[in-house]
Amino acid sequence: MLCLVLALSLCAAHTMGSQPLVLACLVGFLAISAVSSVEGLGIDVLLFFLPWSPLLKQRVGEVSLYTIALALACLIALARRRFRVRPYQLAYPAILLSLTLLSKLFQGNAIDRGYLLFLFTLVLFPTLETSDCRRRTPFSLTCLYFSLGVISAALSAQLVASNPSIAQFINVESWAHVTRLSGYYGDANFYSAQINACIAGLLLVLVKETSAWRRAGCLGLLVTLLYCGLLSASKSFVIVCACEVGIWAAMLFRNSGNGRRNLTLLVAAAVVVLVAFSTSAFQELLRILDNRFSYADSVSQITTGRSDVWLSYLDLLSRDTKLALFGEGMTNVTLDVLRNKASHNTPIQLIFQLGILGAPVLVAWFACLLKELLPARMRQVDGWAVALLAVGVFMPWLGLDYLFFDELFLLPAFAARGVCGFSDAPPRCNGLGDSDATRLVGENT
Repeated sequence: MLCLVLALSLCAAHTMGSQPLVLACLVGFLAISAVSSVEGLGIDVLLFFLPWSPLLKQRVGEVSLYTIALALACLIALARRRFRVRPYQLAYPAILLSLTLLSKLFQGNAIDRGYLLFLFTLVLFPTLETSDCRRRTPFSLTCLYFSLGVISAALSAQLVASNPSIAQFINVESWAHVTRLSGYYGDANFYSAQINACIAGLLLVLVKETSAWRRAGCLGLLVTLLYCGLLSASKSFVIVCACEVGIWAAMLFRNSGNGRRNLTLLVAAAVVVLVAFSTSAFQELLRILDNRFSYADSVSQITTGRSDVWLSYLDLLSRDTKLALFGEGMTNVTLDVLRNKASHNTPIQLIFQLGILGAPVLVAWFACLLKELLPARMRQVDGWAVALLAVGVFMPWLGLDYLFFDELFLLPAFAARGVCGFSDAPPRCNGLGDSDATRLVGENT
């Protein structure tokens, strides 16, 4: 509740154009982030404020305090762990530091603040998440934090979009009688990708939940998230959402023992969605989506030109051996021939920025992090749950660049929590004892 009050107060402060009140809200945000990290709720609170991150600044063009809050939460977690880190938290960033500096030397790229924050987060983010998971909230509560953050940001942005003081923060894209809303984000697809992740998490909670009232609450949140997602008029949102629903329906009947209860849940969900779709609010959004899909008669049009961009980046990598090997060194540059368009694909961006030599290092870092966060006995993990989270969280990465955004770290952590929450198997970091602590760097210093 405190997070919601602070977020709405920040929105009101920007709407009134009151810089002192905005500053007070930003200080409050940093304080909440710090306290939540101490309490083991750092990731939950950061997920709530993720959709609000474009507003977490005093003026347009300034750096969002969201990344600063993430760094602060990491430092507090490091102090809670008595400044001990695992070897991979230092080894892999050190390798990437060497490779990216060499790449920047080759390409003539400068060292900027974003690059330093990226390396800093690589070192300390695992400390935050593994520190949180020892006193982890239930996955259902994590989903509630994330969902309320998305919904409050989406609906408040819809209400105040016309206010002159706040309109500068909001991107409203209109063309061919189609209006696309994206909360406070400048990209409707980034906005809808967060909603896809929320939906995947809530669908998992819905499968496991036995209380009728809580299931009703989950369905209410899902319908509201569906409405917020449709506001973006994003084709990728609809495609990912359809895949999520298909996997979820298959999950309901994997265990014949719960067939009647799951059939009731499926019918109830279908009725709720159909009733919602029959309302005027949803009807208008569905008309807009039908308009967008009616123009998609080729791969390029379905992907809104992204497939052409992918081919251009791949063509450049195939012709430039030095770039393919070393990348751009985590530098925010794009191709001039594409009018500075980003690659719109995280795997391609990974090669473009880190090269063939650096990309496996970052993948190995993620593998070590997920190994700590996922259950110790992976045979207890439900494959359908993994598939649902993989689609909801990672499928949008094929059409978006996440390498320079905080979602690169937060969304995989959210997915790992979902896997643990659905399997009831404790993550490895919950079992950190004295024998494990001796393997931490700095234990004997």
